[in-house]
Amino acid sequence: MASRESLKILCKQLNGRQLQREVVSRSLSSLALGGNGGGLEAGSQGIVDSGRKGFRVVRNVSSSAHCAQISSQLEVNIAASDPAPGFQAFGNPVVKGPGFSMPSGFKPVVPPALTPIEKLDEMGLAREMSNALSHQKMEETVRLYDEWVKLTDAAGNPNKPNILVYNLLLHAKLRLGAHPEVMFRIVSEMEKAGVTPTQLSFNFLLRSVFRQRDSKSAELILEKMERAGPEAQPDGDAYNFVIALCALNRRIPAALKHMQAMYERNLVPSKTTYNEVLLACARVHRTQAAVVVLKQLEAHQIVPQTQTLVELVIAATEVDDAECSLIALQHLNKSSPSNAVQPLVMDEGSIVAILGTAARSSNAALAKEAWELLKLSVGSARAPNPAAYMALVHALSSSQQFDAAFLTLAEMQSLYGTPQSAEDLEVLSPFSSLRPLVLALAQLGPAGLDGAYFKLAEMHANGQPVPLAAINCVILGCANIWDADRAYQTFESINGTFGLRPDVHSINALLDAFGKNRKTVEAVKLFEYMHESGVTPDRQSFELMIIAHVVNRDVQSASAMLAAMMDAGHIPCRDALFKLWRRSRREGDTKTAEHVRALFRTWDYRDPMNSEGRRRTIVSTVKQLQSEPLQAEPLQA
Repeated sequence: MASRESLKILCKQLNGRQLQREVVSRSLSSLALGGNGGGLEAGSQGIVDSGRKGFRVVRNVSSSAHCAQISSQLEVNIAASDPAPGFQAFGNPVVKGPGFSMPSGFKPVVPPALTPIEKLDEMGLAREMSNALSHQKMEETVRLYDEWVKLTDAAGNPNKPNILVYNLLLHAKLRLGAHPEVMFRIVSEMEKAGVTPTQLSFNFLLRSVFRQRDSKSAELILEKMERAGPEAQPDGDAYNFVIALCALNRRIPAALKHMQAMYERNLVPSKTTYNEVLLACARVHRTQAAVVVLKQLEAHQIVPQTQTLVELVIAATEVDDAECSLIALQHLNKSSPSNAVQPLVMDEGSIVAILGTAARSSNAALAKEAWELLKLSVGSARAPNPAAYMALVHALSSSQQFDAAFLTLAEMQSLYGTPQSAEDLEVLSPFSSLRPLVLALAQLGPAGLDGAYFKLAEMHANGQPVPLAAINCVILGCANIWDADRAYQTFESINGTFGLRPDVHSINALLDAFGKNRKTVEAVKLFEYMHESGVTPDRQSFELMIIAHVVNRDVQSASAMLAAMMDAGHIPCRDALFKLWRRSRREGDTKTAEHVRALFRTWDYRDPMNSEGRRRTIVSTVKQLQSEPLQAEPLQA
């Protein structure tokens, strides 16, 4: 008789352990969360983002295998044995009857029993609640709990649920879309009853808080789990939910803190968590924090999503963060050709902006990565836009890679040919579009200009096409260091050495050199040569001649050149007019000064007298300050 009673007790314990293993396994499997808890729904399968317009993305939140919750050895041994009555063990085939539908995330068990609820103990109640959950009967699960706790056991004592019953109740409440306050009350009731919440209990709380986007409450739950015993320590899913919530609330430092806590526990955030943190960094322009996350991604060999990288590159470009742009572009360029970035994802204008960031930061590596991405985006159907070529030349010249800049100009010239219209000529103007290259050459002085010239001569000797725009930049660079002789020798080599024909920019660059050095006679002859060679003077040509005559204090010749410019249909800039007006006043030619001042009003320029009065005030103030002796302030006792 005693042996039979002992056998019954042993079978009951085995059934309870099998039930606990089955419920825990189901809870850790995919959770199809119901309710209207917000745009993002979380489960161990992932985060479902339904709040963003136009698409629905399912992203896995669960971390790698070593982050998952592992059953104990006892539970593994129980799983290997025969299943307890009334339960369907994992791995056994399930027979589907007519009209039967498989609930998402659960294996069906036997239909709900008809055992009266007052005859159920805590393990029987857990069995009935599990059956109801597996058949998607959430209200029935809650009803079974509410009715059972109101009853008493055979000894007349109130029924006390165990941890398994509480977890089933939390699961049902979660799938019904219960508010986090309801979930917190259940956990408080557990603690008051002397039942210690487990890791699964807190994970249900985190999923409920996730729906409300309450990252601070999620952090409090995570801190409580970290302080709890070994049965409630946070796993990878718990950290992933908290980090994703902090990222969604744009709390970047908190997200990074919890990521560091994961690393200390030998856990690795999921790909979705990394993407959420990177997106948050991009949208608040915390690009330096994104650099740290990108390096961690590379260390763990995780590839972020393409659109996340694109958004991060654009954000880094807006704040001129070359390091962040470079790392993100390197990840983009590592993509296979089948996953090539399409033009609609990273358009040509955005890549030109990246080249501008490379130019302002003098980062040649970023310029090369951006150019590779541009070629990948536009494909072989067409060539990049001339503006993209100009941005690349700007970036290469700012980093003093003149060889690559000259080759880029040559490639552009071979694709688009010799410019014909005024707009095309302006693209290759050393006074505007190519001015960064001119300034970079002039900054190196005569040695740098000679080195650039010899590089062009070497390209010509090797049979490579030499871009005329590059020679024009060298001429204007010589003019910027006031070296008219070197500028003239470079101009002569256009036809003599390279076999090219000077264009209007070549002549304008040499006119600038002659005008700065007061070589007015040579400037006039060069202007006449322009007419003889069939090159039409542009607005820049007339303005350079006016300024050359003004520097030579020849007001009449400057006025005659102004009239010729107006007859040609050009409107002079305010700077050239102001220099002519000021020289006329200093030379006592009031008639010319009044005529030029009337032109200011005609073209709606600011009156020159205002500028002159402000200049006099500044000069007098500086002189007064320089004449006053500096008086030392007395020391205070």
